[in-house]
Amino acid sequence: QFDDLVVPAANLIGGEGEGYKIALSSLESGRIGISAQSVGMAQAALDAAVRYAGERTSFGKRLLDHQAVSFRLVDAKTRLEAARQLVLSAARMKDAGVPCLEQACMAKLFASEIAEEVCSVAIQTFGGYGYVEENKVSRFFRDAKHHEIGAGTSEIMKVIISREALRRYA
Repeated sequence: QFDDLVVPAANLIGGEGEGYKIALSSLESGRIGISAQSVGMAQAALDAAVRYAGERTSFGKRLLDHQAVSFRLVDAKTRLEAARQLVLSAARMKDAGVPCLEQACMAKLFASEIAEEVCSVAIQTFGGYGYVEENKVSRFFRDAKHHEIGAGTSEIMKVIISREALRRYA
């Protein structure tokens, strides 16, 4: 129990009543880190899918030469790049000492959801082989789902983002 606990002023981290704000600021780094991991695993899954699509043939030509496959991979690449830029922006702010709770949450929300999408595209590109446990894109997909949940679910990220964004206008 911590009822009636007195902490000397010299032992306080930050000012009195700032504990929640300080705790949230440490989550910024964690969320940026998870965002960067999400981008990395999505990039690895996309790279594997593109390599496979360049080697595998279907109906007499490489998978990559089928417009439906190439467009799906290009869409994944584009979304992944947008996620990467959100992560880099949040990281730059954090490095500069600028409060970035909203940006860290946006990066975590978008990067983790995009990682799952990109990994799903990779599995689709591999076909049935993408789904087997021995294939690394299958593991990337499971890991991406974990990143979507860890350090705050997508729904929690949206709550924080909306609170931060709307606070400026209230």
